[in-house]
Amino acid sequence: MIGERLKKLRQEKKIMQTALATVLGVENSTISLYEKGEINPTIKILVAIADYFNISLDYLIGRIDVAVPQYDKSKFLLLPEMSDDDMILLSGILNYIESKNQSDV
Repeated sequence: MIGERLKKLRQEKKIMQTALATVLGVENSTISLYEKGEINPTIKILVAIADYFNISLDYLIGRIDVAVPQYDKSKFLLLPEMSDDDMILLSGILNYIESKNQSDV
């Protein structure tokens, strides 16, 4: 699942494997191996991929099917008393509503 999604994201952004490898600090052939599903990225690399493409890790690893943007804590600066867990929950709800509204268009 990770490999398929990585390849799709890379192709949508029109970025070559070599360029993505440079961004992630891995060998050029490593991107190909990820995309073929022959090896899996480390957690550190998964986070870097999610950051680069601004998508949630849940999408990248196949837990959800919509490439929602990453959780952005800055959206909640007006709610400083909220715990991190509450902010993540609220972010997930907002991302779901946003993706639902985009699919309704």
